[in-house]
Amino acid sequence: MRYSLSLPGSTLFVKTLSTAGCTALAMVLLSGCLPESARPTDEPVQQQSPTPADTSQNALDWPGSYQGVLPCADCPGIKMTLQLDANQRYRLTRYYQERADEPEQTEGEFRWSSDGRQIQLDDATNSQFLVGENRVLLLSPQGERITGELADQYWLDKQQDDTLQAVEEELNIAGRWQLTELLQKSVDADNNVYLQFDQAGRVSGFTGCNSLTGGYQLQGPRLSFTPLATTRKACLQDNLEPQLLDVLSKVDNISVAGDELSLNRARMAPLARFSRVIAAEDK
Repeated sequence: MRYSLSLPGSTLFVKTLSTAGCTALAMVLLSGCLPESARPTDEPVQQQSPTPADTSQNALDWPGSYQGVLPCADCPGIKMTLQLDANQRYRLTRYYQERADEPEQTEGEFRWSSDGRQIQLDDATNSQFLVGENRVLLLSPQGERITGELADQYWLDKQQDDTLQAVEEELNIAGRWQLTELLQKSVDADNNVYLQFDQAGRVSGFTGCNSLTGGYQLQGPRLSFTPLATTRKACLQDNLEPQLLDVLSKVDNISVAGDELSLNRARMAPLARFSRVIAAEDK
């Protein structure tokens, strides 16, 4: 096969080459035109797997309870508590100081952002938080840091175990409580309706007609009853038992103010109120 090649500043020459020789010549010429970094090499290429960067999700001890007082436009502040569980469940409590009687509570699931630095709750406003070392920062609805003079007041600090224990002790309801109000209606002071809580998670009481017994769980302000059993005594139609049992099946949180215990559901008005009965030996 005959080929001709003309190079600048060189003499034209004609050479008969085989197909294999032509291919080899082309590779040599092309190699000379490539930059040094792009020329072929006989050394094996080392493949390296990228090392995943540390994120809040995989590098921080983020499960726990966080608390802070946030700015409020028409109240002294919003006391916020955020509980984050390792199974990506949360419980969020907002209490508007001097404006609301009871705190607002929501719970559900949260998810991490793709970069592992922020979380988003599945509450009504899709609240977002930046997760830091022992702190979380409430972000704007757009997922950005809130700016301005009060920007530093949107942090919630992680609570230590002794702080959480103190909160639980404040809500200790062990003892006997007499019913004073049911579904926003006052109950006669001489009624015999009561609940008795013990430290072991058992509850007993009297409905005004039958005795009841069962279990309860108290975690911070969250209260739930196991199915309650009652005796089967026939009751008068105007007794409080049906309403009381219905209330106990709906309760999900409590509040304690001095010697008054309120059984609540979400943000609704208290379903029932009780007054602590002081034992004779404590008087």
